Amino acid sequence: MDLLQGLYGLSGLLTGLLIWAAFYAAKKGKERRAAAGIGESDKIKRHDLPPVRWLDGEDSPTGRRVLDCRAFALGVQLWTQDKTAVEKFHRVSRSDGGELDGQCPVNAWLVDVGWRFDSEQAEQIALGMRPQTTEDMWLIDCRDGRLYFRRSWTGQLVFMANWSLIPTAGATISRIWVSGEEPFGDRTPDYVAAYVRHLIDTHLLNTLTPFPIPPDFPHDDRKIAAFVFHSVGRRGWLAEYFATAENKV
Repeated sequence: MDLLQGLYGLSGLLTGLLIWAAFYAAKKGKERRAAAGIGESDKIKRHDLPPVRWLDGEDSPTGRRVLDCRAFALGVQLWTQDKTAVEKFHRVSRSDGGELDGQCPVNAWLVDVGWRFDSEQAEQIALGMRPQTTEDMWLIDCRDGRLYFRRSWTGQLVFMANWSLIPTAGATISRIWVSGEEPFGDRTPDYVAAYVRHLIDTHLLNTLTPFPIPPDFPHDDRKIAAFVFHSVGRRGWLAEYFATAENKV
């Protein structure tokens, strides 16, 4: 089964990504070699994939059961011969975000949250984030009371949050505008909030937090690791199944 076709619910989020050739770069010292290609017509052998494993108890940095995807996240290298795609990646990555003014995600719907950040965190978040490599999947801008989350390769605006500064106290986020296109158009508000908070923690605050795996995602470790990588790129080191309201303790 084609791995890209097996990635769950990514048809909207990965628009433009399916033309890529993705390579797992096996590390041996400083050497990296392409071990397997992932494409529309290519297949990848399970034993060629980077190792992943579940961590529990004292072995887990969170104390909860999490999937360690670090080897996968740091071992995959993206490459394409499509010059147009490469040029778009660089153009989007280098933009100052001015084109976002007045924009909103397509067919947006709202998610209410109640997040507070101290002054130091607010300063970090306000800096935003620019992709440093092709394996960085997100571009984040803070402009005029809004926090914009775009896919780095396509420039698609997926999330937008309000950004309210509190003098000498920090900042707050109370609502998120979410693209109505799949996969997020079919997700619960709680799951979307967890996804956006993960992006803020890992991409802006440099905090190691697990990526939320959709509750209905197949229990296949390698597919989970691939899903996490295509969702958040090289920063997706940990993952855990998102606990729905029904099964939270």
